[in-house]
Amino acid sequence: MELKKGIERDPLGKVFVSWDPKSLASDGCPKDWFGISCIDGRVTSITLNDLGLVGEFHFPAIAGLQMLHNLSISGNQLSGIISKEVGLIESLESLDLSRNLFAGSIPSQLTSLKNLVLLNLSSNNMDGEIPSDFTGLELLKYLDLHSNDFSGDVMGLLAQLGGVMYADLSSNSFSGSLGLGIGTSYFISLIQYLNISHNNLTGELFPHDGMPYFDSLKVFDAANNHFIGNVPSFTFIVSLRVIKLRNNQLSGSLPQGLLQESSMVLSELDLSRNQIEGTVGSITSGNLKYLNLSSNRLSGPLPARIGHCSVIDLSNNMFTGNFSKIQSWGNYVEVIAVSANALTGAFPNQTTQFLRLTSLKISSNSLVGVLPPVLGTYPELKDIDFSLNQLNGSLLPSLFNSTKLTNINFSFNNFTGTIPVQALFTQNYSLESLDLSHNALTGNFPPEIGKFQNMVHLDLSNNHLEGDIPDDLPDTMREFNVSYNNLSGIVPENLERFPNSAFHPGNFLLTLQNEASSLKNGPNLSFGKYRSHLKSAVKAALIACLVADASVIALLTLMIYCRIHQARGEKATSKDSHVKNNLSSSQIESGSLPQAVSSAIPGSKDQILPESTSKSVMTSAGTLPSKNLSENSSALKVCSPDKLAGDLHLFDESLKFTAEELSSAPAEVICKSCHGTLYKAELDSGHVLAVRWLKEGIAKGRKEFAREAKKLGNIRHPNLVSLEGFYWGPREHEKLIISNFIDAPPLALYLHGILPTYRFHFINAT
Repeated sequence: MELKKGIERDPLGKVFVSWDPKSLASDGCPKDWFGISCIDGRVTSITLNDLGLVGEFHFPAIAGLQMLHNLSISGNQLSGIISKEVGLIESLESLDLSRNLFAGSIPSQLTSLKNLVLLNLSSNNMDGEIPSDFTGLELLKYLDLHSNDFSGDVMGLLAQLGGVMYADLSSNSFSGSLGLGIGTSYFISLIQYLNISHNNLTGELFPHDGMPYFDSLKVFDAANNHFIGNVPSFTFIVSLRVIKLRNNQLSGSLPQGLLQESSMVLSELDLSRNQIEGTVGSITSGNLKYLNLSSNRLSGPLPARIGHCSVIDLSNNMFTGNFSKIQSWGNYVEVIAVSANALTGAFPNQTTQFLRLTSLKISSNSLVGVLPPVLGTYPELKDIDFSLNQLNGSLLPSLFNSTKLTNINFSFNNFTGTIPVQALFTQNYSLESLDLSHNALTGNFPPEIGKFQNMVHLDLSNNHLEGDIPDDLPDTMREFNVSYNNLSGIVPENLERFPNSAFHPGNFLLTLQNEASSLKNGPNLSFGKYRSHLKSAVKAALIACLVADASVIALLTLMIYCRIHQARGEKATSKDSHVKNNLSSSQIESGSLPQAVSSAIPGSKDQILPESTSKSVMTSAGTLPSKNLSENSSALKVCSPDKLAGDLHLFDESLKFTAEELSSAPAEVICKSCHGTLYKAELDSGHVLAVRWLKEGIAKGRKEFAREAKKLGNIRHPNLVSLEGFYWGPREHEKLIISNFIDAPPLALYLHGILPTYRFHFINAT
């Protein structure tokens, strides 16, 4: 009952319910107590594994149980320290305290348990050095101390273990080397399983390579330490089946004897994450099933044969040559991983023997060509990663019809065509991850993708996909990215939990639910305090935003051409200005404007802007240029709508404002051209924008307009004003392009070193 007092919580009720002090047998032994066994009225076993018990275990409470042979309380949340009273239970043969919260060190009294065969203290919070008189545990066969923080010299401990056959010392803080000295051969010759991985061990592995140590060893795991030197040949261990030396600092060449048929019964070899060099010859061993040589410095061609290997990992090395060598590998292989090498060539279409293949990873090589149809015939294939190659052509429809595939990664290639997802007639939608990003895929977003209800990762970014995003994509997705495409419509509500970077940049015709609502109810865009001021550099850059492509040189050339063409046009029209418009400076200064000019300027009396809007116009030398005066309202056809009910798209995430804020921003005319009117608008935040209100007919189709804007929005150059966004309204004249306002001198100053000769002053247009 003292044990019961220390238990604070019993989720299953096994102890609290059954341990009743009134429930005793006639011989005084607890009757029907869960986990308690008795013989002749004496407790012989306490087994309380995996009950979720919480509390402190009082070892003094069981010190008087002189017939107790087994104490097993693993898989709980019991705490405390192993007190010295445990050494009083001399009858104890099995002590399992694993997977609990015990702390402190091992008491020296524990070595008094002469009959102890099994000691398992793994997965606790214990620390300190192992008692020096462990040799007293002469019958100990099984020792498991892994996942604690024990320290001390590893060979000092191994030398004390006598006849131990199983020793797991992994995931601790043991130090030292494996320099075997005199007196340790007795222990070494009996052990069959030795795990010293994840410690701080150093030095060479078995410097006395030919000594008859480890005669019975079957499993040797020394991974994740700091061993140096060459990989031992292990020819002196005829029974060795598993060698794990992963993540050390081993160097030199690979002992080819480990891969040969006549060497040993070795079935698993892991030498990954070392510094091993040289080539890998043909593998002829019939016993080797698992081979991991990844993350080394191996070179040369792929091995011509791999024996009976079911798993072969040669990734992250320096292998060269033609990838088609794998067609000579046997039909036993289940996993092939050769990513991050320098392999070339194409995937062989004759490789039909991979009927057991489940995983094929060949990313980060230089493979070319198309996907062979045979790839879709492997019945057990679950994982494909062909990313970061130079593959082209179309995707295989058969891959998307597979009921076994869970992961497809074809990203960073040159695939074209559509995504061949078809309507499936099976309920086994196994695909969980699909990455087709950074290709040249076209067509609509396949609505059939919504049928893959197990999908957790979907990346279709950096392609040329169009259309709407299906609204039935699974809610279980944790990663989603469709940016840098040409998608349109409204983002489904269940996908709005993903960041904006999942949809933009790109997809300029794609809006979120809340964006669509705000634009629908947005107010009209009004501009006031107009001034006419020729800014040639700004004008040329904005015109280039409509007609230029990604080439910066082409844009600069277009700016110069537009400037020269404008100068010639002004010179030609000046000859006829007195004929077409008999207008004097006094007329302009008095505020009387012809109806043609008045209707051509947004904000004039016949427009629908608020009357409170200030109407000011700039002109040269007291007169308007003749060309501008000759243009009537149908020539420019620029006006302000009553309400903005279209879509506002911004390319820069740091630039944030709504259509309503842009509508209420005071603005002034910078210049007018055949493309429309350019305004300077100042937001409430103080940010100043250059807004080009396009003339009707300039912008053609919506998709074409968005595609060109996307290209130009990505251009960054110190001599160009970058496009920051655009607005597409429901009416023909409601088309705006937006950039940052740059208060810079005219282009003429940079081209000719002089400013224009005309002067500017303000007059009122009332």
